[in-house]
Amino acid sequence: MADLRVAIEEEIEAVAADLSRRRLDRPIPALSGRLRGEAGTGHRYTFQIAGGTYDIRADDRVRIHAGGREALGTVHRFDRTLGLLQAVSPEWLGERLDGAELEFDPTWLLRELSQRLAEVGRDPEDFFPDTVLGAFGRRPPSLGREPARLESSEDLNEPQRDALERVLGSSAQLVWGPPGTGKSRLVARAALELSVRGRVLVAATTNGAVDEIARRLASVADPAMLDRDRIIRVGFDLGAAPDTRIDLGAVLARRIEGGAGGVDRTLAEHEGRLGARPPAGGRGEAPVLSPYARAGRLLALARSRNDAESARSLGRAMLEIARQAERALEEADIVLTTFARLSIREELRELRFESLLIDEASTAPLPYVALAASRVAGPAIAVGDFQQLPPVVSSTAPAAVRWLRTDLFREAGVVDEASSLPSLPSEPSLPSPNDGLCAMLDLQYRMAPDIRELVSEFFYGGRLRDAPEIAERAAEGTGHVARPAAAGGATAGPVTVLDTSGLDPRVERVDGSRRNRTHAEAVADFVGAAASGGIGDIAVVSPYRAQTRHLSDLVRRRLGRAAPANLEVSTIHRFQGREKRLVIIDTVDAPPGRSWFLDERRNRDFPRLLNVALSRARERLVIVATVAGLRRTLPREALLNRLIAHVEQSGTRIDAAPADLWHGR
Repeated sequence: MADLRVAIEEEIEAVAADLSRRRLDRPIPALSGRLRGEAGTGHRYTFQIAGGTYDIRADDRVRIHAGGREALGTVHRFDRTLGLLQAVSPEWLGERLDGAELEFDPTWLLRELSQRLAEVGRDPEDFFPDTVLGAFGRRPPSLGREPARLESSEDLNEPQRDALERVLGSSAQLVWGPPGTGKSRLVARAALELSVRGRVLVAATTNGAVDEIARRLASVADPAMLDRDRIIRVGFDLGAAPDTRIDLGAVLARRIEGGAGGVDRTLAEHEGRLGARPPAGGRGEAPVLSPYARAGRLLALARSRNDAESARSLGRAMLEIARQAERALEEADIVLTTFARLSIREELRELRFESLLIDEASTAPLPYVALAASRVAGPAIAVGDFQQLPPVVSSTAPAAVRWLRTDLFREAGVVDEASSLPSLPSEPSLPSPNDGLCAMLDLQYRMAPDIRELVSEFFYGGRLRDAPEIAERAAEGTGHVARPAAAGGATAGPVTVLDTSGLDPRVERVDGSRRNRTHAEAVADFVGAAASGGIGDIAVVSPYRAQTRHLSDLVRRRLGRAAPANLEVSTIHRFQGREKRLVIIDTVDAPPGRSWFLDERRNRDFPRLLNVALSRARERLVIVATVAGLRRTLPREALLNRLIAHVEQSGTRIDAAPADLWHGR
């Protein structure tokens, strides 16, 4: 644990240095703040902040301090010129937040993690260090097989059933699941099977991953488990409404409405006393405010009116709500949460489990894995894809590189570190098919065969297969739409390179990022023609924030209401876990400058990022690139050059033109 804490300290130093560069290393006072309405499952606040060259970005996490309370939120938009910041928080903080402070320093999460690990090292008898050692490959696992027992597992395919049997029969198991192979489906079934033996902790780095497992559990679990609150999701993604059958806030609301601890009576009394409206929603329905937020709202009102008696009573009510949350979680068979919440939520602190399931294991930092495993007495199972995104790390210091950049597959020894950079397509360095510690899901349900073939050859040693449904869809010609064509009449197939070499593109540097206006114009032409040709489910992904901002503004300004309803413009980092019918990858970089990002010799994460971008496409994949320029500025054997050459031979290359790229069929 000591080495892990050193790595965390190095990361804290690196993050602090970055915050200093962005002028976010200290809280920013808000001149004013107001509630602007609801936003999904949260509350949208607008703040006027003092002038300054703050580098605040959409999706930055922010802690809002106001009126003696604090809440976590996410930046939705920031206008530097006007100093207006919009943030969304799941907590209600009041109608007006004058005098609030906004804190953008995320290192407090790392400090909380370090403190939790210190507790494990200080009192190992209260935890399960053997599970940590087994998960990290420090102790030989017990490997075996055990058949599934539940009806919910009967719809798994052959590789999923094989992996599940290995999961149920082993003390530790890694499951390697390339894109579209049903990792979430497997995790949900495994959680139900393991819950027959005892309590199960399901953890992942992102809210999106946890929400997907929760959704699948809610759809296949025995209804009795849901009725008795035996499956609980702690926290939720602000962009998605929680399932009220398993969300902790909804579970608490039902307990409180049922009279637990007399809390409902106390809150109703003070709502009348303070003149506050009660939350909407009837019994069994999701309230506008969770019990925590409902009590917190009343407490803020009581303090603002100097009502000491109400404040004391509501403080006791909040303690009782916390006790009810602990009881609900103690009674649950399956608890789902993010690693971050596992380290900071008080109601999770004393919980212990019999099994651990980790989803998106390639993105899970090892200190968080150690914390989760230390609370589990039995098997530790990790499901993920080491060829997709690694953990996000700022520090390049030795301990941070060793313990934060390394994923669990490499730590456990089933993948050599050298395989972080793919070899030639015929010689990828991958786990042996006979590795007893690593099961592989090799039947994919997402990508059209031509896209799957490209991804499989370059990243999965040719092992990835199409499910029967994919082959049938390809045979039937499903998804036949308008296709791009060059002036000479060349028609694009499922995989296309759009070559911008003839347009002489130039790259601009913007706020430490990069923008290519010529590429953006070509992409906008493609999007518009695709929309008119019947494709509305489109993603445009790029390595650079500046390009995604420019692309988003250009496409929506040009197309207006004709913009595809399901268009998403995103950086590659933010697009993992998503999929679209058509994916356009804008490589952005062009001569005379050399690309750091697209060169795996300098950017060790590029192969995995490229794999993420390619494997999001279901039916159509377009790579926008200055082909001649990349061949001059990158080595011939560079991954991107090899991949483009492969597409030119087996797919289609089109020379970009200023307009008329698409012709209907």
